[in-house]
Amino acid sequence: MGKNTQNVKDPEIGNVDDKGDGGASGAETSQAEKGESPPSLSRVFQIIKPEGKVLLVGFILLFAAEATTQVIPLIVAKAYNAIIDFTMDPDERMSDVHYYMLVSIIIFLSGSVATFIRFSIFAVAAERCVARLRIQLYGSILNQDIAFFDVHKSGELISRLGSDTTLLQGVVSQSIPESLGNIVKAIVSVILTFYISPELAGVSLGIIIVIVLMASPLGISLGKLSKLYQDALGEAQTHSTEAIGQMRTVQSFTAEMKEKKRFSDNIGDPAMYPLWFPKSKEGKAKSTLIVGFWKSIYSAGFFSIIFGGGFGFLYGCLWYGFHLVNKGDITLGDLTAFQAYVFNIGLGLGTASTNVVKVIEAFGACGRIFFLLDAIPSIPTPPKKGEEPKTLLKPGKFEGHLKFDNVKFAYPSRPNIDVLDGVSLSISPGTTTALVGGSGSGKSTVVALLQRFYDINSGSIKIDGNDIKDVDIQWLRQKIGYVQQEPQLFGLSVRDNLLYGLPDEKVISQEVMEQACRDANCHDFISSWPDGYETLVGERGVQVSGGQKQRISIARALITDCRLLLLDEATSALDAESEHLVQEAIDNAVVGRTVVIVAHRLSTIQRATQIVVMNKHKVVDVGTHDYLLENCLKYRELIKRQNMVSSGSTTALKELDS
Repeated sequence: MGKNTQNVKDPEIGNVDDKGDGGASGAETSQAEKGESPPSLSRVFQIIKPEGKVLLVGFILLFAAEATTQVIPLIVAKAYNAIIDFTMDPDERMSDVHYYMLVSIIIFLSGSVATFIRFSIFAVAAERCVARLRIQLYGSILNQDIAFFDVHKSGELISRLGSDTTLLQGVVSQSIPESLGNIVKAIVSVILTFYISPELAGVSLGIIIVIVLMASPLGISLGKLSKLYQDALGEAQTHSTEAIGQMRTVQSFTAEMKEKKRFSDNIGDPAMYPLWFPKSKEGKAKSTLIVGFWKSIYSAGFFSIIFGGGFGFLYGCLWYGFHLVNKGDITLGDLTAFQAYVFNIGLGLGTASTNVVKVIEAFGACGRIFFLLDAIPSIPTPPKKGEEPKTLLKPGKFEGHLKFDNVKFAYPSRPNIDVLDGVSLSISPGTTTALVGGSGSGKSTVVALLQRFYDINSGSIKIDGNDIKDVDIQWLRQKIGYVQQEPQLFGLSVRDNLLYGLPDEKVISQEVMEQACRDANCHDFISSWPDGYETLVGERGVQVSGGQKQRISIARALITDCRLLLLDEATSALDAESEHLVQEAIDNAVVGRTVVIVAHRLSTIQRATQIVVMNKHKVVDVGTHDYLLENCLKYRELIKRQNMVSSGSTTALKELDS
């Protein structure tokens, strides 16, 4: 039987057990690949430790309430015996009954008050624990390096923050207290049944052991199925979050049915299984419907054994109890008390088993939570085992001298594909450098590496003579302003978006903010809105145009007083008028700063101090516009293509005019 509990197979789900054949180390590797850490009770106790003293009071009240209320059936039994004791007159019998029932009610009310207090304690403690856990978990996610987000989807992380922490909250507030309370109730009831009749109690205990042994394998499998169900639900949530977040793209390609089908594949469509028996297709992930089907079957079997067996056991005990009453070994009152205790045992074990399943389910969720809490970002470089953390540099001044020396780099998610292959580059302070080249040549990667979103595989990147790995990452990024091709605004006011790059404790005046917006050519249109700088821009800035978002993003970078400005294709997706306004904003922004621009437009390139031509992940040549036109074939090809596009547009306009 023990073997079966560890390796339960289902026709559609397969092996419910998570362990592989490789032993402990293999299981740990598998868990790491799935984004899980081995769950442990000690880690759960660490989460609830700050509320330990209050929870201890709650558990004392729980044990006291459950233990004292178990005395009530014995007292009520005395009332039964008194009412059928015909040696006393009716008034004496009722006097005894009144006394016993009054004592029972007082004990019951005392237990109810204690139950109310301990329920409140556990519920509030669970709220505090889960709030603290969510803050820690969100902080851990935010601290991860960009490579982490390349492989972990946002929907998956949101599921960890929401669903998994909610499971843990339910366990702390209800499942663990209720499990312990019902186990205490069952233990006290068993002890009192031996007090009433050792013979009858012995028979009862034997039946209880049989029921528990029968239900245990199903309970363990049910916990594992619950974990699989949460995983399948998390995958569905990942897809739905992705689609809802890009609803304009979904609707523009009329992909509503495609997204519905993708979601349906993860959830499972009941219409596909009119006979109720779901069959998974080979090579496809299990849907919540398939896992939920087997979870329901196992759950039905588990609770049928617990509750069905429990009540069957109650009737069997009563049958034997009547035999003992008839023999005169126990009184009728003793039998009624015994019946109440047997009912408490059955109900206690059944309720406890329900909550234990929830504890097991939450235990699996804890593994996913602990994985995120334990994840150590590779940037900044963590110290090796036994080493002291290295003190990182925070230079007094950021000059802006940048140097790439034979840099080789491949993205962690694609380690076999080199994106930069031996790139060497020097950028002087206060100059503007334009990166040009075909798509995929590595231009945007240079910008990402300057912000140390990733660490290089070999070579070095130096900032003012210091290796970028030796510089404090927070200090470095505070000196950098970054404007993307598709800038991201948050669903806040314009003011909040503009001040997003400043520490909360830093306060700037309205005049300074407005001047930055004037430099970025966005003050006029912001001021024209009814709410001005308090205007909400909508989720991801959907309520403002692309050009307006670009200029607000440039102003956001200027407000931080950055010394290094990175512009990644800042004008490539704009119309001619918006491009002109954004280009004016860029011209104002570059003054007094070191600037790196990734660009295709000739108008942007020509203004640069130096132009870096990239091709096939290497630097082909570096120089001014005139120098490269004379000496760099690749640059001439790029300019030629640019001119062909421009001349084609001009010809089309002339035809329209004619």
